[in-house]
Amino acid sequence: MVSQTGRAARATRESGRQTRDALFAAATELFLEHGEGVPITQICAAAGAHPNQVTYYYGSKERLFVEVACAAVLRAGKRAEDDATTAETVGDYTEKLVGSLLGPGAPSVELFTSAMLMTGRRGELRDLITDTLRTLHSSGEDALIRTLIRTGWKLRAGIDVESKAFWSAIFGLVIQKTATGESFGYSLEEAVAVIFANLQIPETVRNTSID
Repeated sequence: MVSQTGRAARATRESGRQTRDALFAAATELFLEHGEGVPITQICAAAGAHPNQVTYYYGSKERLFVEVACAAVLRAGKRAEDDATTAETVGDYTEKLVGSLLGPGAPSVELFTSAMLMTGRRGELRDLITDTLRTLHSSGEDALIRTLIRTGWKLRAGIDVESKAFWSAIFGLVIQKTATGESFGYSLEEAVAVIFANLQIPETVRNTSID
């Protein structure tokens, strides 16, 4: 039989989880819409929490931002892989993958690039970025690169290196899109061409079936 003290402790833990989750959800929505400059007071107002609870549950606003950014880019990567599952050729697969990351996924990828820059000033947050990059690279191995391998394309380097090259190109394209806004110079077709060039994939592979 659970004692009154035990029930109180369990209720406190549950309340704590709810507050932490509410802060995370509010921060995710606000950071994606407005970037890292959102004040803690605005996040707390949206979450029904107090500023000191950000420090209690996350240590700092910066850590909350990085955690949100890491989760957001992982969701964007998974969504892009899901969007590409109906593709029939390598070119179509790549267009769907890149189109998702540069389209609806772009705010999440942009948020993550900001988080990467932040860790240059906040070394204690570096592990969060490192772990997320590792997951992205691993997912990339199971997405575009393995799709290419099934077509008979020969890797120029290890699969982990190719996956890193893919994500490096995506980060670069998103940074350019963010910086230039409406004047962003790449169409989807041109962005795919950048990916193909970065991975040194010949155009002849583009129309290869992935069945």
